Amino acid sequence: MVKAVIAAGGIGASLMPLTKAVAKEILPLGGRPVIDYVMRELQANDITEILLIANKSKQAIEDYFDSAPELERVLQEKGDTATLADIARSTAVNLHFIHQQSPTGIGGALALARDFIDGEDFCFVLSDDVLPVPGTLLQDLWQAHAASGQQMVAAVPITPVESQQYGVIDWADPAAGTITAIQEKPAPVAAPSHDAVFGRYVFSAEIFNRLNEFAPDQQQFARALNSLAADDQLSGLSYTGPRENIDGHLGLVEANIDMALRDPATAGPLQAYLRTLDLD
Repeated sequence: MVKAVIAAGGIGASLMPLTKAVAKEILPLGGRPVIDYVMRELQANDITEILLIANKSKQAIEDYFDSAPELERVLQEKGDTATLADIARSTAVNLHFIHQQSPTGIGGALALARDFIDGEDFCFVLSDDVLPVPGTLLQDLWQAHAASGQQMVAAVPITPVESQQYGVIDWADPAAGTITAIQEKPAPVAAPSHDAVFGRYVFSAEIFNRLNEFAPDQQQFARALNSLAADDQLSGLSYTGPRENIDGHLGLVEANIDMALRDPATAGPLQAYLRTLDLD
């Protein structure tokens, strides 16, 4: 069974002060919490053995995926079988939790998963990168990894101004997907391409060895990826489907608008409301 690790240990600095009280993974996105989309994506890709790494202040995430007998009883009495079936999906996973004791970044979170992975290949997911439609991106990354032996990252197109928000890919051979390096948040004029890393990866246990080469800080994960790239072990797989990034207030607002426009129940009323606004 394929395993997955979700990194959700950040403090949500870009969404303060909201995230002082509410984990960003629990913030609403189209009527569901952000983390629900991530979990549904994993389920759609037949991944149900999952480790979620969060800090101890994010108890709400664990609560969301726990059973709720009283709520289920009330829904049963009301005959609301649709909602019952919907919330049942949130508990239909073998979900493990580890608390990240200090905010040492993505690398520090991933390093905590070593025992859980136990030498196997696995999927790695960042919780603030969301696929509104589950799709097969993780399956595609997995197949590319199995065929090539490369450590795989998802690559998405970005506009020049967005380069300052992402790790931008310096391709060795774009056609082959091989990567020379990843530049963290370069200025638009310095960006080596218009492709960035999106928070979906497939790794072997070698990633833990690379993490151990560097100090546990905010740049540890990026340095580990560049260590792999320097040894010709890192490749990117292009993804051009729908995606959302909620790292920031504008990203969260844009994501909610996008989700509302995709939902037939809200698309028409929202479009009608937007037409009433004076946007000049």
